[in-house]
Amino acid sequence: MQNHCFNILTFNHPQEELTLYFTNVEDESLTRVNYRIVPDEVIEEFGEQEHYYTSFTKEVEGFYLVTKAVNPRYEIKEDENGGERSYFIHNSALSVSILKRYYNYLIHEYFKAQGFLVKPNFISDTEIWLPSKKSDRTGQFNLFDRYSLKVQFKTVTKQLELLVTYEGISKVYKQSVEVLQESVSPTAFNWVIFDNGLYRFDELPNTGKRAYDQVFPVWNFNTRDALGETTEAPDKSNKYKKFKDAIDLFYNTYLNTEDFKKLIPINSNGFIPVEEIKMGRVKSNSNQLLFGEGNTDIVPMNGMKNHGPFDFSDTSNIHFFFIFHKDDYQVAKKMDGFFKGTERGFGGLSKFIHTPYHTEKGFSIMFEDKENPWSEIYHKVTEKYFEPDIQYIAIYISPFSKNSPDKSRRKIYYRLKELLLKKGISSQVIDAEKVMTNDKYYFSLPNIAIAILAKLNGIPWRLDNTIKKELVIGVGAFKNPDFDIKYIGSAFSFSNNGRFNRFECFQQDQTKELAGSIIRAVKEYAALNPEIKRLVIHFYKTMGRAELEPIENGLKRLGLSIPVFIVSINKTETSDIVAFDLNWKDLMPLSGTYINIGYNKFLLFNNTRYSNNGFNFHDGYPFPIKLKIYCTQKELVDDFKTVRELIDQVYQFSRMYWKSVRQQNLPVTIKYPEMVAEMLPHFDGNEIPEFGKDNLWFL
Repeated sequence: MQNHCFNILTFNHPQEELTLYFTNVEDESLTRVNYRIVPDEVIEEFGEQEHYYTSFTKEVEGFYLVTKAVNPRYEIKEDENGGERSYFIHNSALSVSILKRYYNYLIHEYFKAQGFLVKPNFISDTEIWLPSKKSDRTGQFNLFDRYSLKVQFKTVTKQLELLVTYEGISKVYKQSVEVLQESVSPTAFNWVIFDNGLYRFDELPNTGKRAYDQVFPVWNFNTRDALGETTEAPDKSNKYKKFKDAIDLFYNTYLNTEDFKKLIPINSNGFIPVEEIKMGRVKSNSNQLLFGEGNTDIVPMNGMKNHGPFDFSDTSNIHFFFIFHKDDYQVAKKMDGFFKGTERGFGGLSKFIHTPYHTEKGFSIMFEDKENPWSEIYHKVTEKYFEPDIQYIAIYISPFSKNSPDKSRRKIYYRLKELLLKKGISSQVIDAEKVMTNDKYYFSLPNIAIAILAKLNGIPWRLDNTIKKELVIGVGAFKNPDFDIKYIGSAFSFSNNGRFNRFECFQQDQTKELAGSIIRAVKEYAALNPEIKRLVIHFYKTMGRAELEPIENGLKRLGLSIPVFIVSINKTETSDIVAFDLNWKDLMPLSGTYINIGYNKFLLFNNTRYSNNGFNFHDGYPFPIKLKIYCTQKELVDDFKTVRELIDQVYQFSRMYWKSVRQQNLPVTIKYPEMVAEMLPHFDGNEIPEFGKDNLWFL
């Protein structure tokens, strides 16, 4: 029997009605509320304006008080068909939005009064920082465990809900701003701690500005780069156990107490169970992949090893060449040995991806200037003659890690990629240090090999699907912190077997250009497949009307009256709904499990735990992804068969990631565009060279 639970508690309203105090005068100590969510009486009292201000239940002289019920009233009326129906009575109760803010405010003030660090914004949730029991090995930091409490109304249940999440550990420098400012620009400081309070650095109170020796910055990537700190390896341990242990401890210590329950009357006995009726599984064959000669497997590594790739590069006339610093000659030699199959641990490219491996003698590029290598690399690449009937692929041995704190060094990688693309050449970067320091580096070779095959337009594997008359387009985004601009990778168009066609890239505000690229992809697809039945768009967020309307208009111009399905796909971060399988020691639900969390909203667990016995912990413990399904013909998403088909499709596309033989939890329809959007700002004029528009060069 299934036994799952959410990270959600349910609670009752602490009282039947509330008296709240309002004013129309702005004050920093008050909470600002939009005119749409205040009681009608407030607008009548002060006249219409964009915002009003409330002290909630704190009585303030001269403020206008409103007493209202917390539960709305309904009345029975006759509907248009002559039947009786229950109708909500407008303004009969305080709005849900006001109540959410009020309960978040109560929680915020409660923990602040206990002496805990609390983030100042309580509008959407309350973040509480507790001193961690873990200690920092470097001795540089004080560590804090971060928890978030978010009030929800009838999101998963029919009750008031409290979403409890564990946000991980934050590091706070033991050295003050006064000490660190010698090495760190003020622009690098974001959150700081002063006088047991959390503040944004540019919002410090005047007392803090007079005492920078008592202001302690919270670690972030900018302070890391400024101080030249090395990047820690990502934590690949079981996040489900870590998360569940943390929220259980927090619940038992701070929430399941008389004092807190007086404020927020929790009525669930711990975290609520997932009702079985809300759970489903994708089709049993949804994880089947096709490899060489029609053979199938569910594990990419096994399929590649036993059957070889589904299809080869469309040319056998392939030459490899290396670009490396003279100090890394031995690294290039070792990689050459791996690719030939003479180096221990890997059988070679010709055996694994069935691609001939050849390097022309004396063709590789060795550069000498390690500190400022770009000028030398640029001239050697541009001066080299590349035969037009040979497909070249460059292996760049980078003397710098991609996590190097020196941004100018990281930039070389992008500039070289762009330069080679302009010459019609894909490239594969290799971290020199990893090759020489990791004695099990050969475990990385299968990943490198399949990425090379994909860049050569081969197909490592594809979905075991019957081709349908539909086009799937993915739109992903990446906000580059160096440029503070969100870029959108788009129009990755796929047939439903996972075969990729083409993509483009835009800035966030270019909604018409985005729509235009999608319509072009539909037009090209429909010219070859005139019986196209539907367009499916995997979108990185909820698609707004401004983004959807030009797509609908474009389809009308093409004379296509096909439904457009929008599947919004969000990575579940820590501060979101999660579910745990209480019947399994590691708590992660089985791969392909989905849970309904609202109207056409789902959590999809996308991992490699296919059974209780067959899980490899090296594959990781990804959190679920969050899906929201919408259709321009609304009745189609009321058909559960169609909805399940779309969930299945998202699950299958996550198996098409050709940068690794390991399964990813995000479908390539979102992941690939996101990877392009990450690189685009580093290219001249934010333009992808033409060769790169139908090639997986970014893997």
